[in-house]
Amino acid sequence: MMNKEKDTLFILFLLVLSFSSFSQKGVFSFPNFMSQTFSDVQNNPNWNILSKASGDLNLDEHRDLTLVLETRDSVFEKRCSGCKLLKNKPRVLLVLLGDEISYKVFIQNNKFIARGDEGGMASYIQPELSIRNNNLIIYYQFTRSNISYSFEYAKGKMIINRARVNSVQSATGDFEGNIYNFKKKNIIVTTGNISEEEDEVDTLKLSVQPKTLSKFQEMMEWEVAPDKYL
Repeated sequence: MMNKEKDTLFILFLLVLSFSSFSQKGVFSFPNFMSQTFSDVQNNPNWNILSKASGDLNLDEHRDLTLVLETRDSVFEKRCSGCKLLKNKPRVLLVLLGDEISYKVFIQNNKFIARGDEGGMASYIQPELSIRNNNLIIYYQFTRSNISYSFEYAKGKMIINRARVNSVQSATGDFEGNIYNFKKKNIIVTTGNISEEEDEVDTLKLSVQPKTLSKFQEMMEWEVAPDKYL
């Protein structure tokens, strides 16, 4: 009897070990694109270029690139430590600086870019990228809201300098617009109703330090002021 119990326990141990190993292997692991050229990224067989923008970020008179990549195939991904392991198409944000010869990746962020199914009521979302006035702009349009982030190059980093969030309540027509200015350290909050002419404008203090693009986690997780998230 004791031998049967030992055999049963041993089999259970092997099953648990096997399941644990499978779970670890099942979690998607991001490749390291750092220092790769645009040609390397473009020719990666496992990733598609979803969005792209070009322009001068570091004021060296050479065009730079920013890319959003998405996996060609769906894989299992955990978006946070407490999240379930779900099948998804992960996305990566890359910023590449250019010179006379090529572009090379100097920033990679695996978390900040929202996945296609993370748009709430919007069935699918995709970021719009642009480089304007030496700033990288990342813009999302949702069903009844939109959000944009602006980053500028400084001392080898991309640092947020502005953000804008607008939303409208479908049932009431009430709207709210928030302009975050990290240089002036304030938030301009505009509220009103789409059927009324006069809006109310308030200025709030913005006391948090600007965050670098590399440090951004999932979108709308950073509390920059009470009940204000980016």
